[in-house]
Amino acid sequence: MKYLSTIVLWLLFTNLYAQLEISSGYAVNKRLVDGAPLHLGYDINIQNKFYTKSQMGFKSLYNFNDFVGVKLCVKILEFHQTLSYEFIKHRKFILKPNIGLNYRFYKWKGEMVPPINDLPKRFYRIGFSNNNYLTLTNSSEEYKGDYEVNSFGFTIQLQSQFKLNEKIWLHITPFLEPDFDRIQNTGGCYVGFIFQKT
Repeated sequence: MKYLSTIVLWLLFTNLYAQLEISSGYAVNKRLVDGAPLHLGYDINIQNKFYTKSQMGFKSLYNFNDFVGVKLCVKILEFHQTLSYEFIKHRKFILKPNIGLNYRFYKWKGEMVPPINDLPKRFYRIGFSNNNYLTLTNSSEEYKGDYEVNSFGFTIQLQSQFKLNEKIWLHITPFLEPDFDRIQNTGGCYVGFIFQKT
């Protein structure tokens, strides 16, 4: 955790030749867990209208499945590297799609709600790559569980930027983040601010 804190502080307080981007918004996973993400990114101009963006993010997503009676949550730490091109650039609006790769660390937790060891029997399972599972039942042995996994994926973002003043732009960015295993696909919309270079 101290290494992550060091990276975050370095990104926040180092004078880089890049635009700082801070975002939150809404995210939903294929397993219907949803919640608010938090992203920090730096957008660097490569040449003309081409950019590359480094992003670090955190998502804490939650769902209650009332049919089976399962509380499910996942915490995701993620790193993205994308390329983008300014398709539209006006004085007060920029359309800049991003595409690239990400690497994410997932921590899944699940819990069956009471009654435990009672009828009817309840069962819930999430499958992951390599035939690994998070399995929950309403028995006292399996009513709680967790599973940690990490994986590569793709990042697709359609970023629209709106000028607020000379130094700050608002961005609205629908996104899709499919994983290679297609089990933990996540989508949603980032909303945040871009702080222009001084």
